[in-house]
Amino acid sequence: MRLPVRRFDSHAAASAALADRVAAVLSDAVNLRGAASLAVPGGTTPGEFLTALGQQPVDWPPVTVLLTDERWVAPDHPRSNTALVDRTLGARGQPYRWYPLWREGVALREATALLEAGANAVPRPLDAAVLGMGDDGHVASLFPGDETGFADASARFVAVLGPGAEPRVSLSAAVLAQARETYLLLRGAAKLEVLEHALGGDLPVARLIAARQGRVHVYASE
Repeated sequence: MRLPVRRFDSHAAASAALADRVAAVLSDAVNLRGAASLAVPGGTTPGEFLTALGQQPVDWPPVTVLLTDERWVAPDHPRSNTALVDRTLGARGQPYRWYPLWREGVALREATALLEAGANAVPRPLDAAVLGMGDDGHVASLFPGDETGFADASARFVAVLGPGAEPRVSLSAAVLAQARETYLLLRGAAKLEVLEHALGGDLPVARLIAARQGRVHVYASE
């Protein structure tokens, strides 16, 4: 399977180009349907992309933003993905609608039911899902060897244990596969090599790409 891969000389250039593209998708969705939804990744790779996206002239009030996954920690915790979004996409005070995955005072075992109950606030299917990828081929918090995120096609959110038994909530594989547009942001030649070797296999990234019949746009840099 061949994927559309756009290669850039720098991560900054890849991030800026992806921000341009996602902004156009969101603007088109707002113009066509009056609302849009965007799922964004956490971790170390997407900071520049999220900052660049926050500077785009999008009509933000009708746009609902949520994370592809979140560690079950408060926003002031160093591991919080919510904090990353706040200081990047949210740095200019853009008035997008935020759908938080972490909820104060809620146990992880209760989280998915609560998130499912409020999920009508998020326009479906997602207009854009932006993903990162781990060295092990995981996307969002869908990890190799863990079927939680793949098992129930009707589930939108799943609770999982990440590396070191870290509690997390993630969008399910079904939700990510159904997005109108899906993008994969990779930094470093090693990540692109992992992706190329994964295709056709059973790593989460390959399974998602297969579910989308290859309709995943890759933005890669050295």
